[in-house]
Parts: sequence; structure tokens; C-alpha cells
Amino acid sequence: MFILWTIIGFFSGSIMYSKIIYEKKTRQKISKIGDGNPGSSNVIRGAGLWLGLLAMALDYFKGYLPVLIALSIGGISGWEIVPVAVSPVLGHAFSPFLRMNGGKAVAVSFGIWSGLTQWVGPSIIGASMLLFSFVISPRTDGWKVILSMFGLLIFLIIKMDSLAISIWAFNTSVLAFKHRDQLAFPIALKLRRKIR
Repeated sequence: MFILWTIIGFFSGSIMYSKIIYEKKTRQKISKIGDGNPGSSNVIRGAGLWLGLLAMALDYFKGYLPVLIALSIGGISGWEIVPVAVSPVLGHAFSPFLRMNGGKAVAVSFGIWSGLTQWVGPSIIGASMLLFSFVISPRTDGWKVILSMFGLLIFLIIKMDSLAISIWAFNTSVLAFKHRDQLAFPIALKLRRKIR
């Protein structure tokens, strides 16, 4: 049964609502706006705040609902929740509808942790993100995302929840990969420019 829910989660995550909303509204490619990421931030930039918030909400729920339903009525328990919870994040980050490309998976990550922990996990991530926003440059949002996930990790370690820690490891690895350009250290960036 967990295989079915993993497939459902992956398919749910792979639907790129931001791309659909932006391109339907503007008749332009979302890859041409901002950093080209098919996410809600670029919908806000190119199509306005309200459509951007709608895209963000849809990205959130495509992570939240599969996990919540799998746990509540899908008969999923124990280690089976690990692939089910990770699958929407993987679907969003590596969507088959975008030739295995995708978004940065932040909103969908909030969604899966809501399904797993209700308000606790997202609150910790959000509070950590807000805290780091005062000390980290907006140009390095990747660090803000990853450090916020470490705030969640501390909570999971205190709870001694090994299954949730496994999900955290997969989730954070995907987030780090999708933000890899922003996570590069200044020295590495300078070396890259010299090589070019």
C-alpha cells in the first residue's frame, strides 16, 4: 500500500501549479522571469501577489494532503511514511512534466511537515526562517532555508524521532541540491569566475 501512496505523493508534487498559473495568466514562460524557477516567488514577480499566494498555497497543499491522508485513512504507519512523505518533495523538485526539472521545494516541504507534525514542524521552520532573514542576505536565501531546517532537526533530535529524522535528511538533501548555487561559499564563487 505504501508504494501506491508514494506514487500518489510523487504525482501530486510533480504538478507545477506556479508554472500553470503564471503561464495561463501572462501567456509567457515562467522560465523568463526572475531566476527562472517555476515557483510562487516568480509568480509574485510576474503575475502579482494574489496569484503568487495562490500558487504558494497549492504547492503547500500538494505536500500536505497526500501525507495527511496516507497517515489518517491510508493505513500508512512506521517506516512506510518515509518514502510517502519524501515523494511530494521529489515530485516537485524533479517533475517529469518539466523533464525532471522543477522548483526549489520550499512550500511543498512546509506541506509535508504539516502533514507529519501538524503546526509544530512548519512553525519551527518558519520561525527559524524569520530569525535568519535578519542576518542573512536575500541573495543567499539557500542558507536561510537550510539553517531553518536545522532548527527543525534540533526539535526532532529532542523528540528522538528516528523516522522523522530520516525524512528530514532526505528533505534537506533535496533542498540543498536545489539551492546549491546559493550555498556556494564566496571563495568557490570567485574560483568559478576565474575558471570562466
